[in-house]
Amino acid sequence: MENIQFLEHFLFSCFQNSKIGYLAKGIVHNLNGPIQILSMQIELSKMDIAKDLKVIESILVLSLPHTASNQLKEFADNLQKRTERLSQMEEALVRMEKMVTVITNRSQEGKDGQRPLIFNQVLKEELNFWDADLFFKHQVEKQLALPAIPTLIVINEGHLRDLIDGLLDACIKQMRETEERNLKLTLRQKDEATWSLEFEHTGNAFPTDWNQDVSKYSPEVNEYTQKTSDYFFLILALNLAKIRAEQIGGTLKIEPQKASCLIPFLSYTK
Repeated sequence: MENIQFLEHFLFSCFQNSKIGYLAKGIVHNLNGPIQILSMQIELSKMDIAKDLKVIESILVLSLPHTASNQLKEFADNLQKRTERLSQMEEALVRMEKMVTVITNRSQEGKDGQRPLIFNQVLKEELNFWDADLFFKHQVEKQLALPAIPTLIVINEGHLRDLIDGLLDACIKQMRETEERNLKLTLRQKDEATWSLEFEHTGNAFPTDWNQDVSKYSPEVNEYTQKTSDYFFLILALNLAKIRAEQIGGTLKIEPQKASCLIPFLSYTK
């Protein structure tokens, strides 16, 4: 039993470390763009300020009203351009702050035990986190179908996020080599105590033998012999989702291009 628990913990750690390492390059890329904008606009602002100082100095030594008027107009135009550049800087800062917030939130492990969460918000945060994957961000069309009224649920946050992460990772892997790349996430209420979370994608079908014992995985006996690493992490992601679904009392169903999970929890509309 201790060996099984150790293996489970090890596999979860492998998945998390692999996911974070794979997304790190995308995160750096996403941060680099806003940083470059800030650097360039700050430098341009300094140059504009220097020009404005020269204009002011020239006004002080000139007494012709017409000349002074033209120079003041030029000064006002420069101030307007400076304002526009500062606005661009503010937008870039907002983008950076959002990304830092997402990274910070996801770096904090969810505590064990039940706690209240807004399900709609959790799904949006997970999608924002996975936007660090540049392929997912730029090449996958995403559709999110959520209840009109946000739902407050009582559930284990860490298990729920692992469940969502596992299924998103599996869907992304299956879409990388297909031309049509659409992903639809649907959250709908089945009854008063059960919700259905569905992931539908247009990529390659999930393997039929996904529900195998990961501890006995052998790359020689599957159809992905040329991509054993990708196959292993696909199987790992789906099995992680299955285990987390079971740990929150749910059931996971995998179809060729769809993964759905029935999740029971205490809830009330906000």
